[in-house]
Parts: sequence; C-alpha cells; structure tokens
Amino acid sequence: MSLPQYWRTPLCLAPRALHPWLTERGSLTAMLMANFPEISVKILFQGWQKAHADEAHCLNKAQIACREVLLQSKQIPLVYAHSITTSAALRRGFHLFGRTGSRPLGALLFADPTIRRSNLSWCCIDQRHPLWQKAQTAVGALPQRLWARRSTFYAGHDRLLVTEVFLPALSALPSGPIA
Repeated sequence: MSLPQYWRTPLCLAPRALHPWLTERGSLTAMLMANFPEISVKILFQGWQKAHADEAHCLNKAQIACREVLLQSKQIPLVYAHSITTSAALRRGFHLFGRTGSRPLGALLFADPTIRRSNLSWCCIDQRHPLWQKAQTAVGALPQRLWARRSTFYAGHDRLLVTEVFLPALSALPSGPIA
C-alpha cells in the first residue's frame, strides 16, 4: 500500500511538542489516558460513505465502512479520529469494528496479537482536506493547519486505515506528554 506523497511529510517539520504524539506506535488512547483525565470517546459518525480521494487507493474501494470519533478529556476535544475499512473486512478480520460503540478502537486493535500495524505517516492538513473540514464541523473554529498521522492495521489480508488529527487542546501540555 502506498500513500500520496504528502502523507510522507518529514517529521522534522512538525512542532516539536507534537513529536511524541505523532510517533507513538502503541495505543494513542493509552497515551492520552496517561496525560489527561477522564478520556472519553464521542462517536460522530459510523456507517457507509465514499472514501476520500487520498484514501480510496489504500483500500482499493470507493465505498467504505467509516467510524469518526473525538477523543476528549472532560468534553475538551483532543484528537479527531477517522477509521475506514471494507465490507469484506467487517465480515472477517475486523468484524468487531462495527460493534466498538463508545470504546476506543485502539483497545481492540492492540489487544489482538495477530493484528499488525504499518509504519506511521504524517501530514499537515489544511481547510482543503476533508478531515480538517470534518474536524472543524465537530469542534468549531480551528487553526489553518493541523497535524495528522495515518497507519494501516492488518488482520490477515484485511486492512483498516486509521487517521488521527491532532487538535489544538492536545498541545496544552506545557512540557509535552509524560508517557
């Protein structure tokens, strides 16, 4: 699987305070829980939709199953997460995807030792990107640019593409994350 060129942005271009968040290979939710009180998942959308232009080729499908959530601390949005997979993957390797509810998706992905993860990719998105637009719809006014990361999880031949957009409140930690 290849990502569009702009998802290969050099990490050195991201704000230093975001580096630990962008590069965490384990559960982002666990890292958030170590740094913020009362992490919760707010479901924004779960259903079928057309894949965005920069993700359709990742799954070789135009119509995908999608889950969009906000990871928040005390109602303060920290991360907008957008996860997609195919209908076939919902019947096989990622059959729990549609039944996650308000539980963090990472809790399922990192609990299963057979699920593998690709390398992480980074990108600075702006108001032209559909995920920036969706994040703004969910949380209100946003800076002109936001950093995001993307990776693919594999369960056998099935794939799940996860994109996490880091919101301004995440950088409120004065000295960066503790975990």
